[in-house]
Amino acid sequence: MIHIACNIDSRYVRHCAVTLVSLFENNPSEEFTVHILDGGLNQQEQETLSQLAQRYHHTVRYYSPQPDMLKGLSIHKFDKRISMATYYRCILADILPPGIEKVLYLDCDIVVRGNIRPFWDTPLDGQTGVAAVEDIGCGETRRYEILNYPMKDSYFNAGVLLINLTFWRGHQVGKACIEYFRKYPERILFNDQDLLNSILHAHKSLVDLRWNVQDGFYRTPPGGLTSGWREKYADVLKHPAILHYTNRKPWDYDSQHPLRMEYFKYLDLTPWKGERPWNDLSNRLKRMFYLIPFRLRVRRPKYVDLNSF
Repeated sequence: MIHIACNIDSRYVRHCAVTLVSLFENNPSEEFTVHILDGGLNQQEQETLSQLAQRYHHTVRYYSPQPDMLKGLSIHKFDKRISMATYYRCILADILPPGIEKVLYLDCDIVVRGNIRPFWDTPLDGQTGVAAVEDIGCGETRRYEILNYPMKDSYFNAGVLLINLTFWRGHQVGKACIEYFRKYPERILFNDQDLLNSILHAHKSLVDLRWNVQDGFYRTPPGGLTSGWREKYADVLKHPAILHYTNRKPWDYDSQHPLRMEYFKYLDLTPWKGERPWNDLSNRLKRMFYLIPFRLRVRRPKYVDLNSF
C-alpha cells in the first residue's frame, strides 16, 4: 500500500484529478490510498474524485481540518493563487490516522510520468523527517539570511514530499510550524514551504531531481540554469518521473512549458476531457497576441528547446 496525500479546495478538483490519473496510469501494479485534505469540497466534487479512483481500484479518503488548526497563519506570496489549504501539509501528521507511518505528499499542479516505487522506498531513519528535491531557488543566499539557518543545509521544494509521519508526530512538526510563524511572521515569504524548511532543514534527505522537476529547470537563462547543467540532466528534463508546473500552469492561456501537453494528455482521461484554455475565444486571442513577439524573435524564448540536447 502506498499512501498519497493532497490538499486542495474547489478550485483544484480538476487538477487533482489529473495528478491522480497520471499516478494511477503509470503505476498499474501499485495499490494506493489517497488522503485528501479538502478546503470545503462539496459532495459532488468528492464523488468525482472517488469515482475516478475506483475506476483504477484505489481508495480516496477525505479530511476537513478545523479552521482553528491554522489559527495565526496567513498567506504571503501568491495570495491570489494560493489558499490557506496550502498549510494543510504542515499538519498532515496531526490529521492522518496514527497507523500510517509515512505518506507521499503531492501538489496538484503535478503530472506523474513514471514508477514512484523507488522514491517511496527511500530510507527514512529516525532523524529524517522528509525526503525531497532541492528547490530551483536553493542557491539564493538571501533565503538563508531571512530564514536564519546555514546555506549548507540547502532548501527543498515542498510540492513533492516523502514524509516520515512517525518523526513528525514525535517532534510535533505541525505545532512547531505554527509557533514559528507566530514568532517570525516577517521571515515567511513562501508560505508553508518556508515553514517546513525552517523546521526540517537539519532533518531531511535530498533526493534525485527526477522526483520533482520544476518549471525553472526548463527556463532559459537568466531565469533558468546554465546550458552545461541542462546537458548533464537532459534525460531527466525530457523524461521526468514527476513533472511539477511550479510557475505558469498548463491551463493558463500563456503557458509555454515544453511539456505542457502532458497535462492535457491525462486531463482527457478525466470528466474534463477535451477542455482546453484555447477553447475560449478570448483566451485564444490573448495567447495569439502574447506569442507574436516570441515567434518574431523580438523576445527571447522563456524555455529551452528539448530537441536541442
